[in-house]
Amino acid sequence: MKKIFLSFLILTLSLPVLIASPSIFTPELTAPNNNQSGVAPNVTLDWNAVVGNIGLHYILHLSTDEAFTSPVEFTTELTRYEMSNLMFGEAYFWKVKAVDMTGQSDWSEVRSFTVVSRPMMRRPSNNANNQDANVLIQWDAITGVSHFDFQIDTVSTFDSPYAYITAVAGSKKETNAANLLFGVGHYIRLRARHALDTTDWTNPTFFTVTSTFNISRPNDNATDVVPDAEFQWSRVNGINKYNVLISLEPDVQHYDSYNVQSNLTRIKPDTLLFGTQYFWRMLAIHSKDTLYSAIRTFTTVAKPVLKTPANNSTNVQLTPSLTWGKISGVKTYELELAANAAFTGARHYNIAATGGAGDELFKVPIHVLDSANTYYWRVKAISSRDSSAWSDTYNFRCVALGVEDPADLLGKANIFPSPAAGEVNIQMKSTVYGNAEVSIYDLLGKTRIERQVQITAGQIRNFDLENLPDGIYMINIKHEGVSATSKLIIRR
Repeated sequence: MKKIFLSFLILTLSLPVLIASPSIFTPELTAPNNNQSGVAPNVTLDWNAVVGNIGLHYILHLSTDEAFTSPVEFTTELTRYEMSNLMFGEAYFWKVKAVDMTGQSDWSEVRSFTVVSRPMMRRPSNNANNQDANVLIQWDAITGVSHFDFQIDTVSTFDSPYAYITAVAGSKKETNAANLLFGVGHYIRLRARHALDTTDWTNPTFFTVTSTFNISRPNDNATDVVPDAEFQWSRVNGINKYNVLISLEPDVQHYDSYNVQSNLTRIKPDTLLFGTQYFWRMLAIHSKDTLYSAIRTFTTVAKPVLKTPANNSTNVQLTPSLTWGKISGVKTYELELAANAAFTGARHYNIAATGGAGDELFKVPIHVLDSANTYYWRVKAISSRDSSAWSDTYNFRCVALGVEDPADLLGKANIFPSPAAGEVNIQMKSTVYGNAEVSIYDLLGKTRIERQVQITAGQIRNFDLENLPDGIYMINIKHEGVSATSKLIIRR
């Protein structure tokens, strides 16, 4: 009998015995708060550290009932433990104790928490109007979920043929829908899920996709629209492309169509015809639907508008500047000048269109007009596709008084800088316009440079001296039968 007792005692002493140790304090729970609701399925359970001996660690019990009938046990050396894949909407109870080689503490207080039951939708707001076809969907983030699913339909029961579900990563808290129907009411709801559970759907949110497509230019019923008019509109989000339809018919049944990228809000189509009424509309297109703008109309400019000299002017100089309004999209202008209203035997001039601001201008050459006649002139515009009608006809009468000697226009040419280096500028009377020929000769009479240039307001600017070596040269300017020669010094 004594031998049996001793054997039992030895066996008992060899087994670990955990008893409450007065030297180990009971852990104090810190987070989540007791009875906290809406926690994430990967909630971190946290408590304060306690002082202990070698081998200090913590044992955590988690249960779905307060009596801890069948708890799940976790062991850790840290003062926190992150859960995973807890059941959505479930209430849990938890407690912690500390253990080291000398014994164990008492169990902590028991706390409870409830896992979030479903996401919180933020956008779109309920009954929102004029939403994009790729409406932005936002919700409160939930950690510890693998996916969010959103479902969209045109009925609140989500059972029409249109209904569909889209999954996005659980790390996200916003995404965009795609290809919603224009002008149609939609319902949307959201849920979250992980490997072991799925939340309830949120309550349906109702919103309506936009049915408005705003186009801005050309203005409706606009007139005198230039042939290279730019079409502009407000951006429509959630589409793949735009189509611009331009027609000669009010119902736009037959049209020229232009495809435009979805990120653009303007386009210049092929050059329009002069003096034509157009009708146009736009389409915003994605794979499931098309949004149509209203039909608008405009009329293009029919002909140039003459400016100066004013119609029926008198006392006009013999080399007047004829001006007319600039038309964007025009390549050249044709000007007719005659001594009779029928333009019999008229002089014809082709004038290249200029860029920038201000009117177009043509300087009548010398020896064309005299003071004995009344002169008539008109202009038409020529684009890459069409010619306008002739402008209204203006007339004017010249006088000989005060007309400068044509030779004097060039005779006082000022050449600078002097000495010159790589380029030279030539200044004449400010009334001189048109083409000129500039020639540079060396002192042996050999032509070193010969070039056609344009005189504008009496100036030839930045005339390139090429590689002429240092020395003295003669520069000759010929313009409309008049020439002038000056000395040119080059010193580089």
